[in-house]
Amino acid sequence: MDGTHNDAPVYMIVMLDLTDMDAFMRDYAGPLQPHHAKHGVETLVATPAPEVLEGSYDKTITVVLKFPSADAQRAWYDDPDYQPLLKRRFELTDTDSSFALVVPQFAPQGG
Repeated sequence: MDGTHNDAPVYMIVMLDLTDMDAFMRDYAGPLQPHHAKHGVETLVATPAPEVLEGSYDKTITVVLKFPSADAQRAWYDDPDYQPLLKRRFELTDTDSSFALVVPQFAPQGG
């Protein structure tokens, strides 16, 4: 990620349109917890019902994850142990209307 220090935290924002919430929780979210622990990932938000202040919300779940660094996020996503879980998430998700993005921690300029 351009402009991001490799040792600064990054956040992953995921908004998914799921086809089967029960299967998602059983086959993806549950088995994901040891993988999160392995990579130092902290789940900050996981909710099917955020308070919508502007616009419309039509996703099944929104998740915000905190990673210790951009390198840690890449290691988490690229880990061979994660690939079967990622495949299952894709099977349970409308990938045309869902998204995941990684953003750096805010750092004021000139401070």
